[in-house]
Amino acid sequence: MAQVSLDERARRIRRTILRLAATPTGCHLGGSLSMVELLVVLLGRVMKFRPREPRWEERDSLILSKGHAAAGLYAALAEFDFIDTEELVQRYNADDSPFTGHVNAAVPGVEFPTGSLGHGVGLGVGLALGHRLRQRANRVFVVCGDGEMGEGSNWEALQVAAQHRLSRLTVLVDRNGGQNDGPTESILSQAQLVDRLRAFGWSTVEVDGHDLEALGSALEAPSEAPRALVANTRKGAGVPLFRGKGPHYATFNAEQLRRALASLGEVTP
Repeated sequence: MAQVSLDERARRIRRTILRLAATPTGCHLGGSLSMVELLVVLLGRVMKFRPREPRWEERDSLILSKGHAAAGLYAALAEFDFIDTEELVQRYNADDSPFTGHVNAAVPGVEFPTGSLGHGVGLGVGLALGHRLRQRANRVFVVCGDGEMGEGSNWEALQVAAQHRLSRLTVLVDRNGGQNDGPTESILSQAQLVDRLRAFGWSTVEVDGHDLEALGSALEAPSEAPRALVANTRKGAGVPLFRGKGPHYATFNAEQLRRALASLGEVTP
């Protein structure tokens, strides 16, 4: 079987996200698109997992703390064979569907249900401590939004991780600069986020969140402390139609979907 490049996987994930935006309820589009490369590098290069055995004890764990971006995670899990893409598109956010608008642990590959912001880091700390107590080498990855870093619960959990030197825990902050109520910088500035994470005892780097190689190198670098990546991203990244600024939430009609897919080079009937 021909190997699929990470670039191609990112393009296919974006295609699925756009299709989910054309379902009856639409989806959180901008925040799903901005984190695509983070998920592609984690699932395609860094993490250990078995898609047909999602509860494999030796797996690494991915926690999506910004659980409203469920469309992005589901699309990535479909790309990496945890779930079926067509079933996802047909059942997304429908009655009695596991593919809810905020991530649902009934979906293979989802570790925890999330949506109320500020809980993913704490869940990651608990999971990482559990692995240490069991003398397991599993890694734990938490993807947060930058607006979410205003939640006090995150900073409590970050202190605990540093205190226990949880070096197998990594937090990736999707710094797309926007949240539900507007630009992050106008609501609660995260301009000093890198410095603050370092001051809390985390090994911290700032990277281009759409640079696959930079992300992979940062995630694979050795660290004796818990690791944080502040990934600078754009809400409309990867879809030329949006010119770098996609909507926070969208419900596409057929013509809007056609235009969005066409900007990715997709020809639809």
